[in-house]
Amino acid sequence: MTQVTPEKYGPWALVTGAARGLGYEFARQLAERGFSLILVDKLDDQLAESASALSANDDIDVIYYCVDLAQDHFMGGLLEAIGDRQVGLLINNAGIAKIGEFLPQSIDFLTAQLSVNTRAVLHLTHYFANKMAEQERGGIIIVGSLAAEVASAYNANYCGTKAYDVKFAESLWAELRPRGIDVLGFMPSSTATPGYAAEGSKMTESIMDVESTVSDALRFLGRVPSVVAGKNNRISNFVMTRLLSRMKAIQLVSSHIRKTFLVKGGS
Repeated sequence: MTQVTPEKYGPWALVTGAARGLGYEFARQLAERGFSLILVDKLDDQLAESASALSANDDIDVIYYCVDLAQDHFMGGLLEAIGDRQVGLLINNAGIAKIGEFLPQSIDFLTAQLSVNTRAVLHLTHYFANKMAEQERGGIIIVGSLAAEVASAYNANYCGTKAYDVKFAESLWAELRPRGIDVLGFMPSSTATPGYAAEGSKMTESIMDVESTVSDALRFLGRVPSVVAGKNNRISNFVMTRLLSRMKAIQLVSSHIRKTFLVKGGS
C-alpha cells in the first residue's frame, strides 16, 4: 500500500476548496501525516478560520490564499503566494455542485461551474505536474463524483464536468507513473458536507462522513487509476454500470434525484 507521506511526495500539500467539507478534511488528515499546507478557497473568513485551526499543529506550516477559481487568471496570484515552496501533493477538491433543472440556470452560473470543475483543475494539474516531474515524485488527487459514472437529469452540467475530471485523472495515471507521479480520480457519493446539506436532500441514510471518505482517497492513491468512495458505493456502482443498461441506469438515478432533492431551477 502506498504511504502518503511528505517523505514520499514532498513537504507541501495544496488543497483547493479547503475552507470546509471534504477540502478541510483532506487538509486535516494530511496535517496529521506531517504535510505543511497551502489552503485555497474563495470563502475568505471560513478559510482563515480553517487555517488558524490547522495551525495548532506546531509541526507543520500553513498558508492560505483566497481566490475564486472561476476567474480567468487565478494562477498568477496563487503562484506568487506559494513562492518557492515545493508542492508535492495536489488535491483538486474545489467544485461547484447544484441540483436543478438545466434550462432555468443562467449561462453565467453554468460557465463558472465549468471553469471551477474543469479548467481550474487543468491549469493547476498542468503547472504542478510539471514541477513534480522535475523532482521525479509527486501525487495528485482529482475529486470527481459518482455523477461521472452515471449521468442523470437535473445534474447535467455537473455530470459532464465530473466525467472530464475522472477521465483526465485516469489518463494521467498511466502517463505520469513513469515520471514518479501518482494520480487518482476519486469519486465520492453523497457525503455529509455543508454543500450537500445546502442542496436540501431528504435522504438521511447512505451518506458517508467526510473522515472515512477522505481516508479512502488517501488509501487508494498510487494503487489504482480511479476509485469510488465506500465499499457499498462501489458495489452499487458496479451494478449500475455493469449489470444495467445505460438507459436504465440513467432513468434510475434521475428518478432518485427527483425524489431525494427539491428540484429547482438555478439562478
